[in-house]
Amino acid sequence: MNDSTPGLPEELQKIHTIMKGVRTTMLVTHDADGALHSHPMTTQDAEFSGECWFIAGAGSDTVQQIKADPRVNLAYSGTSSWLSLSGTATIVDDVAKKKDLWNTFTDVWFDGGPEDPKAVLIHVDAESAQYWDTPGRLATMVSMLKAKVTGDRPGAGESEEVQLG
Repeated sequence: MNDSTPGLPEELQKIHTIMKGVRTTMLVTHDADGALHSHPMTTQDAEFSGECWFIAGAGSDTVQQIKADPRVNLAYSGTSSWLSLSGTATIVDDVAKKKDLWNTFTDVWFDGGPEDPKAVLIHVDAESAQYWDTPGRLATMVSMLKAKVTGDRPGAGESEEVQLG
């Protein structure tokens, strides 16, 4: 399966591929006391160029915490790949953008469609990313067994840090 996007730099392509494969992220915010809170969110636009979009309830704790402190982290966890994005979030009320991102799943949460004032967008401008991509569970286990026999380090996959902004 090739999830490549023409013209996307290699490191952004890897991030895009992990996001597309996982789709649900834990959006980490800070409350008024500085404590971290994780909110499960569905990435609305999986094509990654350094920014992510989510739809949330205007009165939700997630939105209120972002308004108070825009620093966020997005944690994606797949079966053989993981991604952490750090950046700044803003709350956007743009009906045209909501229409562009709206889908059937979103209708489950908001009865009024993209025009519903209770639905707002969360825009995350990622500043840095770190990912780890392994060849899969079986290949990783074989590599670990081989390392145990040979004394070499196991081939645990690819891990990179990427500065985005």
